[in-house]
Amino acid sequence: MGPQSLLLSVAALLIGVLYWTAQRRHRRRVGGARGRLWDDCLSLLDGARVSQDEIDFPRLEGCYRGCRVTLEAIADHVAFRKLPQLWLRASIRVDIPHRGMLDLLARPENVEFYSPIWSLPVTIDPPAGWPVHALVRTDSPDEMPPLSVVGRHLRLFDDSRIKELLITPRGVRIVYQLAQAQRAQYAVFRSLNFQLSRAEPREVRGILDAALAISDDLGAPWRADALATPVPREPHAKQWRSLDLLDTPC
Repeated sequence: MGPQSLLLSVAALLIGVLYWTAQRRHRRRVGGARGRLWDDCLSLLDGARVSQDEIDFPRLEGCYRGCRVTLEAIADHVAFRKLPQLWLRASIRVDIPHRGMLDLLARPENVEFYSPIWSLPVTIDPPAGWPVHALVRTDSPDEMPPLSVVGRHLRLFDDSRIKELLITPRGVRIVYQLAQAQRAQYAVFRSLNFQLSRAEPREVRGILDAALAISDDLGAPWRADALATPVPREPHAKQWRSLDLLDTPC
């Protein structure tokens, strides 16, 4: 190997080391910033536990008013020509006395990877007074929660940031827009910068209270195992399906 080739090899090695170091620092900085998302919400839950995979947004688990809950933040940048969204997926683990699932998705675009609605086989025509922009589906029309009861809670969708209401035999889930990416940074750098350092406890409490109100109205008993240790987080590749407590019927 000649001197010139040796110099080029050393230069390439140095560039690689510098790039790796910069990426490591960047991932550490981003992961640290995202890891503080639930800091102001820890006091809402008994036995609160935060888990985080690398630079992903963290997941918060614990108990709220006697029920086991999971809060997840999901970055969504799938939709074409739309700014990325940061969704709060709030799930409450209770036994709903109806064997069918019911999913109501506002403003569907067929790219909602975080929702099980596309796997449900039966589409329901929304009753009068329900959000006209919503898609309603179930896996069992004869066993799904009664629409008359669910309809009493749909003023929830007066808030345009509410994206989804899912009811299954194992609980209630509400999906809510936490933040939207900055247009300028995303247009130029494709950066998922949501300018949200910490979730607002008042908003999170309101979502959890709404989910509990729906489960109570459907006749869900409070679970004796509500204080059980939360289930471990699934691997990163299956993060969007992590709440099989809700996605899988009894």
